[in-house]
Amino acid sequence: MSALTTMFKKLEEAMTAAAFAEAGEFETARQFLTTNKNARKRVLLGTDKPEIATRTISYALHLCQRLGGGLEIFHMLHLPENETASGLGLEKEPLAALNTALQEKGVVYQPISGQGCLADEVLRHAGTRRDILCVVFDVLEPDGAGCRKAKENMIAKFKALHCPVVMYAGSSGRA
Repeated sequence: MSALTTMFKKLEEAMTAAAFAEAGEFETARQFLTTNKNARKRVLLGTDKPEIATRTISYALHLCQRLGGGLEIFHMLHLPENETASGLGLEKEPLAALNTALQEKGVVYQPISGQGCLADEVLRHAGTRRDILCVVFDVLEPDGAGCRKAKENMIAKFKALHCPVVMYAGSSGRA
């Protein structure tokens, strides 16, 4: 689209939002103003847990609704080397079921295999992307000196990109 066409489209959306606001339909007006702003952006949920808790996914989806973007799940699986080649195919039953359920909600699901730190893998995956609204981590892997440094490095890089990082722990099963 040309710059002039884009400007007229934004002006039309602003005028439509103003008309709804004058009529007292503030939520509809807000939707007109924010729909296109983050429509192509994503919240990135990174996890290295074997199974992603439903509560974690619903937290991330709720965050997406508030921010107006989509959800992308970056699931790092620690598979034995003999299963790595076949283990990441979405034809495996648990992964296929999860992928199907998430696709119905419009969620992009990307399982990857790796033995390194989740922080390093997320940086490789999203470090140069500009469509990430924020990054949510479901409790990161055990703290080792290398992983701790990787987390600090990752958080600093996302801050430089003006991309917030949220550490989500959910509820622990400990009493």
